[in-house]
Amino acid sequence: MLRIKKENAIKVGVITALLGVIYYPAFVWMYARWNTADTYYSHGPLVIIASLFFLWNMKDELVKIKPVPSNNGIILMVIALIMHIAGALIKFYFASAVSLVIMIIGITLYFFGKKTVKETQFPLLYLGFMIPAPLVIISNITIKMKLFAGSMATVLLNKIGVQAIRDGSIIKMSRSYMEIEAPCSGLRSLISLLAFGAAFAYMTRLSFLKKWILFLAALPIAIFANVMRIVLLGWVSEVYGMEAAQGWVHDFSGYLLFAIAALGMIVVNSLLASNKTDEER
Repeated sequence: MLRIKKENAIKVGVITALLGVIYYPAFVWMYARWNTADTYYSHGPLVIIASLFFLWNMKDELVKIKPVPSNNGIILMVIALIMHIAGALIKFYFASAVSLVIMIIGITLYFFGKKTVKETQFPLLYLGFMIPAPLVIISNITIKMKLFAGSMATVLLNKIGVQAIRDGSIIKMSRSYMEIEAPCSGLRSLISLLAFGAAFAYMTRLSFLKKWILFLAALPIAIFANVMRIVLLGWVSEVYGMEAAQGWVHDFSGYLLFAIAALGMIVVNSLLASNKTDEER
């Protein structure tokens, strides 16, 4: 993919092998978080695949770049190594995982130079979406999102004729009630859709500013889609009974959430693309 001298290729291979050994605890931690029950980061492996795809897709441009190694890469590698050691010592593997991305950028800078780093900055930084956030942060955000989603869903349920009041994370209706548990807070879909939104925006031919607008649009879209899912489940629970809102209806509503969110992203992209600048044409 990149033009590299034979001796440098050997160095890169050796360093890659060393990284696999050094960062083994971080990889184990991420793998466990990706595959744990009710995980918020099941998309982690897909992020790696997507990043590699983006790099492969730009291979024709990268091969034209003449490698100009930069010693500044050593600084990034040292910083990353210190972060990793500190994180491993206190078993704060989030810091180790973040340092892995910094280390990869540092290695790229050291062997290939600033121009290559600039060209590959998105695929490299995109790897950040594979890193699970600390559980304490997840817990705090989940609580706030549960309450917000519950409040919004309660308002909408009343608007469509279903009498409802919110009591903490429980929505009480005339003949049924619904508890908004952590998986239904919307955080899981928000994290996944932000990763999807970043990749989707990157692949569009919009301007830099519009790409950011499209990416940030994933935030309200994900929240809206989750609220609509709760409203749907609440309505089904009230009209057809609580048991009807469970099982396949509950699972189907999850897929429906992503469909609504994906459609929302497509609509926003169409609106942004309808007024193209010279840069986008």
